[in-house]
Amino acid sequence: MVTWEISNAVVTIYFNVKLPLDKIANLIPYAQYDPETFPGLIIPLRGGGGKEENVKALVFNSGTINISGIKRLEDIEYVVEKLRELFKQIDIELPKEYKIKVQNIVVNGKFDYDNIDIVNLADEIPDSQYNPEAFPAVTVVFNISENYRVKFNVFKNGKFVCPGLKGEFNTFDAIKQHVDYVLNSFQEKVIKKYTKNSL
Repeated sequence: MVTWEISNAVVTIYFNVKLPLDKIANLIPYAQYDPETFPGLIIPLRGGGGKEENVKALVFNSGTINISGIKRLEDIEYVVEKLRELFKQIDIELPKEYKIKVQNIVVNGKFDYDNIDIVNLADEIPDSQYNPEAFPAVTVVFNISENYRVKFNVFKNGKFVCPGLKGEFNTFDAIKQHVDYVLNSFQEKVIKKYTKNSL
């Protein structure tokens, strides 16, 4: 099983309820709102033992909230609850039901193999890029579906970086299952063929 962790994520939460941005801006002193410049309100999240370091919520009056700076899947749920508590303090109730759209997840990880033949991988996989003088990894495009593809930067030692994971989900577990599926599919369909050793 591929091991991985998030290095950055941008997600959109759809609450499907009108939010009074003027009220929020007036009652949360550190909220940033200038409707003449931009229609969204920015809330830098604070407290909680540093979990939200560099996490920002961009709130729109439609009930759509973009959250950037997420480092772990568990933090998405934590940030949603933090916003729920914050809004409740100013008499705004966020609905229990919402939809999650992952705009982008960047994942770092390690395949089950330690010795990848990245030279042959670059030569044989279409659209691969490898220039060892500039970057020590091969960049491989992996088609998940007709309209959805991601890139993997694969290093010889089996480590990788994968930006561009996305999708719409109803639960945080579904996001994790999707990431697991993509990473393990890539290992099974591509990496396994180019390993110089087996498990």
